[in-house]
Amino acid sequence: MGPRDPMLVAFTFRAKKGKELEFERLLRDPESGRRVAQGLGATRNVLFLKDGAMIRVLEFPDAGPKATLADLAKADPGMRDFLRRIGPLIEGGFDMDKPESLDAFNRRISFLAAYDVRP
Repeated sequence: MGPRDPMLVAFTFRAKKGKELEFERLLRDPESGRRVAQGLGATRNVLFLKDGAMIRVLEFPDAGPKATLADLAKADPGMRDFLRRIGPLIEGGFDMDKPESLDAFNRRISFLAAYDVRP
C-alpha cells in the first residue's frame, strides 16, 4: 500500500454458544456502526455476520484510529451501554468495569491488512 492509500483494519470475534441471536441483533444497527466509525476517525465501517461470527472492516484515511473504544465509551453513554451489553455475549469478551480488559480484547481481535490488491 502506498503512502496515500487508506489503512484497513479488520476485527473478528464470535458469540458465546446460545447467545448468537442477541449478539447479531446488537450488532445489526447501522447507526451505531456509523457512530463508531466517526468516533474512531474511520471513513468506512463494513460489518459481516454469519452464525454468531462477526467480521468488521474499518477504513481509515491515513494513520489509523484517532481514539479507542474505551475513549468512545468514556465520551458517549450510549456507546458505554452498548459495550456493557455486548461484552458478556462474546467468547473471550471483556468487562466494561475493567478498561484494561477492553484494551486487551481489542488487541486480540484486531488484524492489519497484509495487502490490498487492486486489478
